[in-house]
Amino acid sequence: MTPAEAGRILGISPKADLEQIKKQYRRLMHQFHPDVAGSSKTGYRYSVQEINLAYEVLKKGSSGFQEDISSGAGKKASSKTLHWDAPLNQHAWIEREILHYAEDYEGNVIGNFTIARGKYLWTTEEDFPLFLLSIYRCGQRLLDEIDAELEREENSALRLRFQPQLTYFLAQQFMDGTSLLRELAGRVASEKEETETFYLPAMLETSHKSIKLRENEPLFPSRLKDHRLYLKNGAGQELGYLSFPDDRFYYIVIPLFEQRKVLVKIRAAKGKDAGRKKSSARYHRLHLWVRFSSGDGKQMPENLNLQIQLLLEKYRNS
Repeated sequence: MTPAEAGRILGISPKADLEQIKKQYRRLMHQFHPDVAGSSKTGYRYSVQEINLAYEVLKKGSSGFQEDISSGAGKKASSKTLHWDAPLNQHAWIEREILHYAEDYEGNVIGNFTIARGKYLWTTEEDFPLFLLSIYRCGQRLLDEIDAELEREENSALRLRFQPQLTYFLAQQFMDGTSLLRELAGRVASEKEETETFYLPAMLETSHKSIKLRENEPLFPSRLKDHRLYLKNGAGQELGYLSFPDDRFYYIVIPLFEQRKVLVKIRAAKGKDAGRKKSSARYHRLHLWVRFSSGDGKQMPENLNLQIQLLLEKYRNS
């Protein structure tokens, strides 16, 4: 969508300033969005999705999208396919949605909408919680298809056993962990130029109330279970598992560690994280250094499609 087309949809000049763009967008959404107006019809010549897309185009100053308009001989109308500006993983198991937030007249989030669909990798231009929502929906769709094929009712308890792992595998197909680690983590100077080392804040999540860690006390990987990296101290006592204040790093670091592409160095930081408590969990701040293991670029990635297939077959037979 071009700025001129976006301006025509919003009814303002494509050269309008940001405040004018926001004001006009909120006026249209307040007047025509079905969640606000209480109707599935906008009463406007353009759809709510087109209004949202036009808003994003003008707000960012560049589209971030492309429209491929294909038409054939004898056709009276053309078909439009929206595309997101991101790399593709053609081998991914399933296509996913690219989602954006919808706002009302006051700027409050009232939901989300789909702006594109495809096998697009996640980039930092895409909101991460919405990315996870799109992955969760992919998993739901796959499980729905199996239940429909078997003509059985949805079993919430059964799905709870399979959905988290399915979401984890699907998310990996749409995240380039190596590139994202280089982009998001702080690179640390290394004595060997060929060795890449990165620093990122992390946490020890534990249910033990009596654990006390000394500042700079070293911790070590103990075991991997259910895509969690458990940690132990120098005496061999298992304390809990590695967690992150930034959820994105869970989906970056843990898969790389599982695939033996990285080595880690962990030290206790000063103090507990009192602001991060849920149920009986306790959080201790950690320093985490991640280094690519030698020759990681030559390693073949694990076959995620095979793991997804086996997981779906297990769900089918449960």
